[in-house]
Amino acid sequence: MEISHGIYLVGSEQFGLSHPLDCNCYLIDGGGARILIDTGLGLGVDDILRNVLNEGFDPSSIGHIVVTHSHIGHWGGANELRARTGAKIWAPLGAEKAMRDVEQDAATRINFEFGRYPDGFTASPCLADSFFGDAEDLTLDGVRLRAIRTAGHTPDSTCLLYENNGSRCLFTGDVLFYAGRLGLTNLEGCSLADYRHNICKLLEVHTDALFPGHGVFVLRRGHKHVERAARKLRDLILPETFFEENEFVWDREYLSLMVPGEQR
Repeated sequence: MEISHGIYLVGSEQFGLSHPLDCNCYLIDGGGARILIDTGLGLGVDDILRNVLNEGFDPSSIGHIVVTHSHIGHWGGANELRARTGAKIWAPLGAEKAMRDVEQDAATRINFEFGRYPDGFTASPCLADSFFGDAEDLTLDGVRLRAIRTAGHTPDSTCLLYENNGSRCLFTGDVLFYAGRLGLTNLEGCSLADYRHNICKLLEVHTDALFPGHGVFVLRRGHKHVERAARKLRDLILPETFFEENEFVWDREYLSLMVPGEQR
């Protein structure tokens, strides 16, 4: 569905657009080749491509896949999507090891341990075509994205700024969510200190639209959500986190969906 001028939500768990374990997957139509921001876990690829087609785009027009960070829930579909569309995969510097040695990644191991993947799911490595660093401008077939390294959720987590029809759009992956909630988890590499150090980068953007990797997005006054996160990070009380608040969803809803044949 088109959520802003030339920006489409084509995969999502919460919006019911693809597999229940998919993150929000955004398609940018800049007039040339299309750009896909994140791919989900990999179990919803057919849905994502069907959604792209239903918006009137040939899936083969996806020229680039840009990954926000190294957790498999955001790039697990990249290999298959590259094979089926010919798209080039871009990932942040520092994501290489987790994407290559995926079964050794702590987040993947813990999700297997707690039964958060369906029976038969295998975590396959992905070798990106290119990598990008902090403050790097990616110009992809006329679409320019500014990479903003915002370590905190993971050391490689990167937000992507897109100037779109007069609106400053920020794709935040798992760094920042609606109401200023953060992507803090009990994982090595997740760092409250990094969050405190890096949140200023997002304050400087003064974003209009905020497009997170999960949950709802906002089309106006996105900077208010960034400001709320920054204020909480200055306080002595631990800030609210997106994943802790949604933990009940795993127990009450998601785990029951992980039975083969019942993912829909």
